[in-house]
Amino acid sequence: MNKLTLLVLSSGLFFTALAAHAETPGKAIDQKLQACSQKAVSTVDSETCLQQGYAEWDKELNVQYQALLKDQPAEVKKAIVQSQRDWLTYQKSYFSALDNFYRQQQGTIWGMVDVQAKLDFIRQKAIELHTLKVSTDMSGEQG
Repeated sequence: MNKLTLLVLSSGLFFTALAAHAETPGKAIDQKLQACSQKAVSTVDSETCLQQGYAEWDKELNVQYQALLKDQPAEVKKAIVQSQRDWLTYQKSYFSALDNFYRQQQGTIWGMVDVQAKLDFIRQKAIELHTLKVSTDMSGEQG
């Protein structure tokens, strides 16, 4: 195994361990979503739970974004802001593709699948922003 491969693998393991160590944001959101979903008695109820979960994760994404920007030097802040703008453009396009894809399917379940895919997308981005922020905090005080 060459040194570059070893470095890449070591870095990947380090960030995986760091992410596992860091308190994942939105734990309460996931718990609330799970409780809502367990009470749902119809597809419409389930979709409503997912829409609420999406809205909460979208708020959490913004919390994590602001936390990441806080105290960054101007050049770094500018790069993060541009990256997030580019991501939002991609998100809009991706969500449009999801809507078109699932709209062609037969059955009410596909609306729920569509919302779940969007929720997962937003949730993952919020966690990524959090992980980026805490990736340089070696004090053990995550969050």
